Amino acid sequence: MFSKISEKKFSENWGGKREGSGRKTKYEKTKVMRIPEKYSEVIKALIEHLDQTAELDQNYKPVESDPVFIRSLKDKKQDITFKTSPKS
Repeated sequence: MFSKISEKKFSENWGGKREGSGRKTKYEKTKVMRIPEKYSEVIKALIEHLDQTAELDQNYKPVESDPVFIRSLKDKKQDITFKTSPKS
């Protein structure tokens, strides 16, 4: 009672790291960072704000994000906003 999968012979190239494999990013180069877990939503909000304002040029007024509520590492309440000002 063997399945077809167990009978299939896999090549030696099966799995592992391969050049060009994996999901492609919509950004340029990316960087892995360790951040405090409580700041993850703020970082996501910053990236979203930057994506939404990527097309701004000098013909637009500065754009400010909605506030994102967080608690600091010392547990203080904070509202964080981001402002993008186009430069010529």
